[in-house]
Amino acid sequence: MSSPTTRATAIASLLSTALGIPLDDNDPHAVRTEVSDTTLRISAPVPDALSEAVRLSVLAFLMRSADRFGHCVQHRGPSVIWAEIETATGQGEGS
Repeated sequence: MSSPTTRATAIASLLSTALGIPLDDNDPHAVRTEVSDTTLRISAPVPDALSEAVRLSVLAFLMRSADRFGHCVQHRGPSVIWAEIETATGQGEGS
């Protein structure tokens, strides 16, 4: 199995490409990766005009790649898709 960092990078890259948004940990309108003591969390705003085919491809990829994932629908602002990868060491890889 791939390392947590490799898996998180693959998810972030897929979301960036599929959603047509950049990778930038400091921009709330981009694909972001956050490190905690036990997980790597990747999140991205979902464009309103996302096609059903792209949506299904993203979900299929997340089912194969993430330990957990979800979709937060907000009343104001864009909805956000997220995925989490558990780190093997519990220390957050790369920290």
